[in-house]
Amino acid sequence: MNKLYRSRRDKKLTGLCGGLAEAMNVDVTLLRLLVVITTFFTGGTVIFVYFVAAIVIPKEPGFDQPPFDPYAGSYGRQNYPGGAWNHHKSHNHHQAPQPTSKYASYEASQPTNNIDEMMKDIEKKALQREVDELRAKVARFEKQTLDSKKGDV
Repeated sequence: MNKLYRSRRDKKLTGLCGGLAEAMNVDVTLLRLLVVITTFFTGGTVIFVYFVAAIVIPKEPGFDQPPFDPYAGSYGRQNYPGGAWNHHKSHNHHQAPQPTSKYASYEASQPTNNIDEMMKDIEKKALQREVDELRAKVARFEKQTLDSKKGDV
């Protein structure tokens, strides 16, 4: 049985109907329609139960996305280079870009195809072992068929 959560993906108000629909494997639209219809027949009691359940039932686990910030870099806010507030900084646009990785100098010194060569060698050895095993099986099979034919003469 699935644990009951409020849905983060399929929500209109609180995600409760989406979470219930996921847990019960029911179409969410039918469940929402059922909630609306039962609200009229119960005199609004379902609305109270709905909001109490929305408070009690936790949200579906996941990562909350931070709000969009158009000036933020990949690791947080960085200074905007075109603004007048940082005009005192000098920008050399003709300079070559610096490596972005702190291991870039190490990565450049290591041969990248060494690992590829090692993998090819391992694959060759594994294929050769597999071919040898198949040859042995074929030889045993041929020996069995030859032995069975000798008795039939």
